[in-house]
Amino acid sequence: MSEEFAVFVKRVWIEEEPFSDFAPNTDSADVLVEMDDGQLWQAQFVTPAYLRRELEMSLSVARDYNRALAPTPFLTMETPHIIVENLQQDTIEDVVDNLVVLGTFESAFSVCAAENELLAQHMEV
Repeated sequence: MSEEFAVFVKRVWIEEEPFSDFAPNTDSADVLVEMDDGQLWQAQFVTPAYLRRELEMSLSVARDYNRALAPTPFLTMETPHIIVENLQQDTIEDVVDNLVVLGTFESAFSVCAAENELLAQHMEV
């Protein structure tokens, strides 16, 4: 019988989009999570309002192409996204905790390849 060791969340950072006025109810953000074993994980969080805005933008672009594109709103997402009502720190931390408890954290987050470099940047802040 193998023993399982619990890994706990140590810190959560919300990386706001650079050069924009961050609106936690309508934007998106990268979220970095450091576990107590030192591993750093990353995921993209978005709000429903952000998704609606992106759909409207794709429709606008399609209309600008004058019959080359069907005027249909759509989104394609290359990476997993976690949809939340807002990007407040408490909300993000609750979602992270829930994903850990449910055992689905690793399906929504990915390990950061350059975790030492990112961690060093955040230690300076």
